Amino acid sequence: MSDTPLTIDLKEQVLSFRNDSFYDLVKQQCGTIALEIIQVKNISSVDCLLEIGDIFSFLELDSDELIPIKRKSGIFVNDGRFVLKKGLKNKVETFINTLHGLNQQYLKSSMRHNSNDSNSSNDLIIPEYLLKKFPFIQTLIVYSNLIMKSKYDFTFLNIILNNMFRNLSTEERGFRYENAVRQLATSLYILGGRTAYEFIRVNIPAFLPTVRIIQSFIAASDNHLTEGLFNYEKASDYFNSIQSTIDFIAEDTTAVVSKVTYDTTSNKFIGFALPLDNNGFPIANSYSTESFSCLEEWYSSVPRAKSLNAYLIQPLSSSANNTSPYLLSAYGTDNKYESSDVISRWHHIHQKFKAKGIRILGFSTDCDSRYLHAMRASLGFFSTFAYDDHPDLFSIDLPRTWSWFFMQHEQLYICFQDPVHICTKLRNRILSETTHLLLGDQLITIEPLLDMINNYSKFDHALVRSDIYPKDRQNYSSAAKISSNNVLNLLQRIPNSLGINIYLQVCKKNMSKKHEMTSLSIFLKDKFLNYFGKNC
Repeated sequence: MSDTPLTIDLKEQVLSFRNDSFYDLVKQQCGTIALEIIQVKNISSVDCLLEIGDIFSFLELDSDELIPIKRKSGIFVNDGRFVLKKGLKNKVETFINTLHGLNQQYLKSSMRHNSNDSNSSNDLIIPEYLLKKFPFIQTLIVYSNLIMKSKYDFTFLNIILNNMFRNLSTEERGFRYENAVRQLATSLYILGGRTAYEFIRVNIPAFLPTVRIIQSFIAASDNHLTEGLFNYEKASDYFNSIQSTIDFIAEDTTAVVSKVTYDTTSNKFIGFALPLDNNGFPIANSYSTESFSCLEEWYSSVPRAKSLNAYLIQPLSSSANNTSPYLLSAYGTDNKYESSDVISRWHHIHQKFKAKGIRILGFSTDCDSRYLHAMRASLGFFSTFAYDDHPDLFSIDLPRTWSWFFMQHEQLYICFQDPVHICTKLRNRILSETTHLLLGDQLITIEPLLDMINNYSKFDHALVRSDIYPKDRQNYSSAAKISSNNVLNLLQRIPNSLGINIYLQVCKKNMSKKHEMTSLSIFLKDKFLNYFGKNC
């Protein structure tokens, strides 16, 4: 006779269990091994367990940290495979299915209760004081027919309102949240931060789950980002799901406030500058220790990360026009590296994705001198070509008349700078008080733009003086405004404006790179713009 408790005896009250009461329930129904797995995944409530479902998926990961719990929950066969114990799996699945059934009964009974209340009479009479206190009720009644016939989809709004009012009719510890509401709450928490999330949650009762529930939900997901780890497997899975085999990688660095924190998930200290290996990659597990003296030594001798370096990979397939890029990696750095590190890293990334059937067409980054040198070496542009006789080179059919365009006709990948950086640098150069630009016998100056603002209507050019003299030298919108079609057309009427007109047309060409259909045309245009900027 089995000593396993019958899960059919569970009552609806267990749906509100969390923390200790939840853990006691799991231990009673599924045993200590299942409880240990749930605690490792940071699942602390019935709600979170129902949302995640499969608690054994993370055991498929190849990690030494999981070996102890794998030995308890399954066996390793001779060919290296891990097999989960069927008895354990059956207990957990039965338990979760029972909870799902109880949750469905609860939702149906709540809807039936609300339906009975609304159908107790043929006509619904709303007191006047209620309409005055909540005028939106009258708005919903008046426009209900319009909503039904509207071209907009109100499914999501309906889910939110139903979820809110259902929660308001119960005690707070019994609040339930639909999957769509959980996803919205998670996105809001990630994008807006904890302060913005709490502000909305406090001011709209029963709308969003608590921060602790959201944090548990995020921690239990398998998409944890480890500093310095290049996640080729998840990236290739993502691009296989959207059927993309040609991709482009963008790399950029941004300044951060130096701060050391402890990551409980990876058991590492984050905030120190990661050292680089022979291939130019950060060594991800450099700062993991259980010794306080070792941590003290790191604090006194290891430099803090001053910048965050991030890699995004973007699909280029025609069927994936609106897909989002994938965050391949991110790590802290003190900006102490060489261009050779960049070249080695790019080549290694290219080869890793090639092994997974994905072609990296090129790399894009900012105007750092080390990246520029890496681009030149990768392309053979006024330097020794880094990839002679490489088996994966593809051909670029350059016009024969382009004798001035010093680039190899065969490339492993292409490189170009970020168009926004180039555009703002071109704009900032004409604002320099120490630089005088000449195009033939034409002086490139901003005086024609000032003349336009003073003598022409703003309706014709839409410019103000702050567009020409921006306080923020990285302000891209001002660079876009001074090179608009209306401005270029008006410059033709202003004397001595040929130089600035041609210069702003070059800026506009740079902006249009974002809208080109092919990466090759972007690349060729980029090289022309750089050539123009360096020789103007």
